[in-house]
Order: sequence, then structure tokens, then C-alpha cells
Amino acid sequence: MHEQVRAHLEDCLARRGSLPEGVTAHLDSCSDCRAEWDAMESQAMLLRCLRAAEEADPRPGFYARVLERIDSQRPFSIWSIFLEPAFGPRLAIASAVLAVIMGVFLVSGEPMNRPAPMQMEPASLATTVADNEDVPSPALYGSVDQPQVRNAVFVSLATYR
Repeated sequence: MHEQVRAHLEDCLARRGSLPEGVTAHLDSCSDCRAEWDAMESQAMLLRCLRAAEEADPRPGFYARVLERIDSQRPFSIWSIFLEPAFGPRLAIASAVLAVIMGVFLVSGEPMNRPAPMQMEPASLATTVADNEDVPSPALYGSVDQPQVRNAVFVSLATYR
């Protein structure tokens, strides 16, 4: 289509005005432009026939359904769990159950009537070891039986300053 026809194409197809003299004369003389013009005019008429008589309003709940569909197609994220309304009560119940389990474990794990550990002072332990001559020094590990070696190591650790 030539430029002089293309410049007035939109106005003429929308029926806003009549064709200028130069465009009409060109369409009469050029068969290619006339064929394109007729095809576009018939398409514009078909499109005008498809236009609704009045503005159509969406049905009630349309926007809610669209937003729901968008939310359902959103990819799942682990952080979205924190945004759920039921998360708060679930977290409170889980915390309470954990506290009860830990309390039961601590109470049942400690015997109630266990004797207190014996308090021994390092000086009294050293005199006990000095009085007992059969306890070998740690340097003699190879020639002495195992319980005596343990006692010697314990005494050495207890009296270390």
C-alpha cells in the first residue's frame, strides 16, 4: 500500500470521515491498493459486528477467583508457612509439648535419694596415699597389676597443684 493511502487508513476504516480527493483518485487508479483497501474495509466491518452492544461487567466474585488462582499457582516457599493463620497455635502447642517432654526427662533422669558425693580434701588424700606403701608410682606401669596403676594415677591427679 502506498504512503498517501496509508496516512489516512485509520481514520477512514473507523468511519470518522470521508476519504480525501487524492486518496480516492489513487484507489481508483491503483488496483493493488484498492484490493488491500477492500480487504481491510471488510475486516473492519466484521470487527464492528463483533463489538458488544453495551459494556459487559464481570460476574460477582470474578476478581476473588482470579486472585485465588494466582495464589494457587505461586511456587511454594518454606517461608510461607510462617504467614499461615494456623501457625501461631501450632507453634504454641509444639512448644508446650516440648517443655513437658523435657521436664519429664529431667525429673525421671535424676534419682531423688542419691547420696551426696563424698568430699575429700587433697591433704587427707595425700596422707592416705603416703600411709599406704603398696601403691606404686606411675613409672612402674609395666610391672604392676591394673587396679593399682589406676589408683596411683588417681592419687597423682587428685594431689596435683
